[in-house]
Amino acid sequence: PMLTDGASADNGWAEVARPWARASQQVQERSALLDGSATATERSAEGQLRARIEEMSGAMRALLARVDEMDGTGEAGSVRGLAPIREGEKSQSWLTDSWGSGYEPPTATEILPMYLLSDEAVEWVVENQDLYVGWTTKSMFKWAIAVSISRKLSDRAIQTVSGFNNPGQALPFEAIWEEHMAVPESLTSNAPQETWVPWVGESRSSMTMPWLGCRCSWPCTQLCWWNCIACGCHQHVAILWSIVTLFFEYIILDAMVVQDFIAKVPDRITTWEDYVTLQKPLSAKIAVVFIYLVFPWFVVGYLFGSSIDRVGNLNSYFPSIYQARIILRSMAARYEGNGYGYCTVIFWAIFVEIHTVVIPAYLPFITPAIVLQHYEGSLHNIAKLYIVITTILTFQEYSLYFVEFALCLRPEEIAVTTRFTAGNRALREWYTMQYVYLWVLVVDMLLIIVLSKWKLSMLWLWIVPITIIIFAFAVHGIPYCMNGIAVCPPHTGPAIVVAQILTTLTFLFIFFWTRGCFLFPCLCAPEVPGWVFWPPDDPPSNPMQGDIDVAGFVLLLDKASRGFPPVEDCQWTPPARPFMQPGWLP
Repeated sequence: PMLTDGASADNGWAEVARPWARASQQVQERSALLDGSATATERSAEGQLRARIEEMSGAMRALLARVDEMDGTGEAGSVRGLAPIREGEKSQSWLTDSWGSGYEPPTATEILPMYLLSDEAVEWVVENQDLYVGWTTKSMFKWAIAVSISRKLSDRAIQTVSGFNNPGQALPFEAIWEEHMAVPESLTSNAPQETWVPWVGESRSSMTMPWLGCRCSWPCTQLCWWNCIACGCHQHVAILWSIVTLFFEYIILDAMVVQDFIAKVPDRITTWEDYVTLQKPLSAKIAVVFIYLVFPWFVVGYLFGSSIDRVGNLNSYFPSIYQARIILRSMAARYEGNGYGYCTVIFWAIFVEIHTVVIPAYLPFITPAIVLQHYEGSLHNIAKLYIVITTILTFQEYSLYFVEFALCLRPEEIAVTTRFTAGNRALREWYTMQYVYLWVLVVDMLLIIVLSKWKLSMLWLWIVPITIIIFAFAVHGIPYCMNGIAVCPPHTGPAIVVAQILTTLTFLFIFFWTRGCFLFPCLCAPEVPGWVFWPPDDPPSNPMQGDIDVAGFVLLLDKASRGFPPVEDCQWTPPARPFMQPGWLP
């Protein structure tokens, strides 16, 4: 039962290989000590060890035969090749280890950045391309997760500046005014030199300073930049800008829900019956109906993008956001995520949950809301939907570009730090989740459009929390069903899951409190009347005006403190208006 996938096969390999190695070492030690005068007891002990080795060797041969009989996908077959270069439980330091040190290759269910792999691991990945897929990410979150958890860039910057433990990599800090000056070679590297001080209208004066002074030279700029990286400035920038980006995404989506739905309900919109009775050209009416019922499928195709190409662009929206979850658990399984990066891992667990559960749950709701409120039969306004979706989906990409600009990263540094590699099972996992995201999206969009064209009710706001719950169950349940215990890294795995589940529950609690007046009929009556939840055929305009965000929250707190209204205050029928006449449309 242990040998059903690559991760389990790896565990089986370790159980056989470690005792085999210990027995082999004991035989070698005893053989070196034994001579011709060995006693019968010593010879018997040596024979027992050799028998133990033969037993282990047979188990290893059976294990390798079992691996070779697997489905041929390569995940399990990689066990034999990965074993020689595994780190095990070794605690590694980027400062004291060699320049080419790093992580082992990602397992079949993991994603790792290439720059964190050791030289041997990179060679293995390159030689076994059938086991992995590599791509250059355009997502801020994926880049920031790896950069903020690992200290490799910071420690390599220390080595670059100081040559610590690796003098050959020290920064060539040549701080002389003119290259042709006769200066001892020992004074031209890693040491400020005496230099002339510029004067008004002159490039230099007779005054000299024993250090670089105020001269803004390339060595000074270079040294300052490396010192900033060594101090972890890039990690702070990555985390802070990720917070800004995520908040920006959420506030834009939430504002669109408030502006295009809550503030509009139950204003009259064109219903399905109107398309039959309205005096408009038949072709225009058919086009409108087709846009409402067919356009959501084009949105799904747009989001599906080019991610169907295994070796091409893997940056379409839903695969990209879910890859962040796999990268987080992959980094959490390494010694850095279990050590000094533990708190950072928990921080990212919270933000990745919002990124992959909450934000996608808003997309199915705002898409038809925009169509219903801004389109309404005007064919050329359909471009608004495309612009909005494109802007939202590229937040992560443009956010990453800004950080690369802010950190003054060179093209080669950008190319190295944005290159990722993933195992085959990880590829299947995010493709599976992509279908979950897209099917929920299209069902939600069609459901909202059909229901809103029947009755534009405040009850349809429930689609947001329901979709959040669906996505939460999917992202936590499907990976375990596909890959088993391999998706739960030791030590950090339970903490990540608990933090993410608590994040979803906390968000739902806040959502219900801030939007409670618009979710539960009669909860905030008579200010929020019952007829906005089940409007009549010719409803009046929305009675809630102004800052309905804060007003709704304050109103709910007031009702909770003083007691909720009785049922008779619900006002299921709107007040009569003297100007209301048959056939009137607001």
